[in-house]
Amino acid sequence: MKIKNILTVLGILVGGQILAQQNIQAFYADSLQIEVDSARGQFQWQISYDSINWSPIAGQQTVVLSTIADSFPAFFRLEITEGSCDPWYSEVLQVNEATALVCGDSVSHGFVAGITPDGSIAFAFRTYTTVQANWPGLGGNKCWTKMNIGALVEADSATDPNPDAAGWYFQFNRSQGYALTATGRIPNTTWINPINENLDWQPANDPCTQYLGGDWRIPTQAEWNAFLNASTANGGVGGQTGLIADAFASTLKLHAGGNLSGGDGSSANLGNWGLFWSGVQNSNNTAGSFRFSGVGSFPVNATKNFGYPVRCILDTP
Repeated sequence: MKIKNILTVLGILVGGQILAQQNIQAFYADSLQIEVDSARGQFQWQISYDSINWSPIAGQQTVVLSTIADSFPAFFRLEITEGSCDPWYSEVLQVNEATALVCGDSVSHGFVAGITPDGSIAFAFRTYTTVQANWPGLGGNKCWTKMNIGALVEADSATDPNPDAAGWYFQFNRSQGYALTATGRIPNTTWINPINENLDWQPANDPCTQYLGGDWRIPTQAEWNAFLNASTANGGVGGQTGLIADAFASTLKLHAGGNLSGGDGSSANLGNWGLFWSGVQNSNNTAGSFRFSGVGSFPVNATKNFGYPVRCILDTP
């Protein structure tokens, strides 16, 4: 798996042990790409195995470090020099060895070009809680993320308007994630409209697969339907009479994070509707989704150009 992370330049090193400002997990032989968000001067990436004694990494003298995870824990930082000034240093990234996921553990990812809204530090790293499903039918024995892709926090309520809980929005079978901020949509690129193609959501465009690894993906419509029809006692919504409060009280703790308009990508329905893509199309311009509101919960064939939040499911039980 390829892991990308962004660090910030901090300042002059005082001395002694440097605590890591960022921590990630990687498996042995994972590809690591680490970069600083902005810097000038001469660059030299350094590595340490105790965060005290640092050594230069041969051939790594740009703002981007490309390396392989082969020893744990490992610490990385960028040394920056310019003229006769004392050196400056980036944040320290600590890389720990990943272990097989136990559902209920958290999963994390860094920046991935073409998926993360932009390369700023605000979007550089995310950690999601996971939860074990326990309802009849497809997906009812699998591990799901308990947060939307891109979310910083779990929602505080069924109608939480916080964009940090809503996470990022995606058009169907498009990898680019979009964030809502106080200044508008990021990225504020031309909205894709219409989308007309005979494709389910492809793994190369699936943010779950690309962020969390090949065993993760967007749920199918059948898996969402099983959750919709599962009783509240089993962690589901309780059928089509299930309301926003039932979705929030469910195992998945869904909330009304709204959507981006299919016409122009503007924000809509935040706090009123919960809408989530499935990974399966219905036609060249529509795809399956799960929708809930104050009047009920339904499977809906939505136009592919809408931007919806995404949850992830692990393909192994």
